[in-house]
Amino acid sequence: MGLTKRKLLIVISIVGTLTLTLLVLICQRDTTEIGSRLLGGCLTDSSRMLTEQHGTTLHKKYGVPITGLNHTIIYNKVPKCGSRTMDMLLRWRCSKLDIRNKRCNIVYDFDTIDLKGKEEFAIKRVQQLAAHTPALFSEHIFYFPVEKSNNPIYINMIRDPIEFLVSGYYFRQHGDRLAGPRNVERSKKRFGLDMKMNETFDQCVLKERQACVSEGHLSMLFHFFCGTHPKCSTDLKWSLNEAKRRVEEEYLIVGLLEDYESTLRLMEKLAPSLFKGIVTDYHSDVRKKRSEKYQTIFKKPLSAEVRAIVREKLDLAYQFYDFVKTKLELLKKEYDI
Repeated sequence: MGLTKRKLLIVISIVGTLTLTLLVLICQRDTTEIGSRLLGGCLTDSSRMLTEQHGTTLHKKYGVPITGLNHTIIYNKVPKCGSRTMDMLLRWRCSKLDIRNKRCNIVYDFDTIDLKGKEEFAIKRVQQLAAHTPALFSEHIFYFPVEKSNNPIYINMIRDPIEFLVSGYYFRQHGDRLAGPRNVERSKKRFGLDMKMNETFDQCVLKERQACVSEGHLSMLFHFFCGTHPKCSTDLKWSLNEAKRRVEEEYLIVGLLEDYESTLRLMEKLAPSLFKGIVTDYHSDVRKKRSEKYQTIFKKPLSAEVRAIVREKLDLAYQFYDFVKTKLELLKKEYDI
């Protein structure tokens, strides 16, 4: 009889574990409002229990659908990755949802505001905005943590690392139709004599100028996700791993400039109450006409020699890019996009 009871307890334990696992999978995949209400909270509770039993971490935000409007969207936008277009689309969504969209106007100039100062200012600003959700914070700034009570939703975009480097270089030289002479003067002030305003990217690389191949430029793509921890700047492998962890645990989605529309479609799927309609806005004639003004005025194609040199220097950046691309492809497959 004792043996039979032990067998029964073992069976109950196995069934319980399988049931919890099934609930977690349902919570992660169910994107309907009804499903979210019926299973509200089960992801947190069941994942915690499974973590304690098996040591498996199931806490993540990437690709996990959300519902409702009680959220603060944080777009710590990486420059030259379609951020102006995304800003425009988010503002349109804001106007239709009556989202508070008052930008904090952080001056992206390391000579006047240090990283920690920017982070402290951004955290305070998000706290102010979050008092009236839904809210939007959009600025060029490294990842910064905020209280979970603010219900943050981090989103971002990146692009091919070489194209990111080249586009940024020529933008600092020539600007675009909206940021011409003003941007050039800012570049001269920031980079000094090392920024040769008529020098091509090829020439800059071959002369190993800091204006194009400094460690800061080469790691900038994933530094935006690592944050302001000192090791983000001093230990690039640690910075890369921290950036990957941030994407997995803090961001709803990180899209690709090369796959812009798919990124927007996934945003609609993952947070329909906030982003439904953003794809339609993207295809509007008004958006297309405005986006033309955001393109860098001049860019000269790279030589094969320089492309090979830069590709080797950007090895860590490409590891991050491939990581983000793989996650995006898996998400597209899951939602049949």
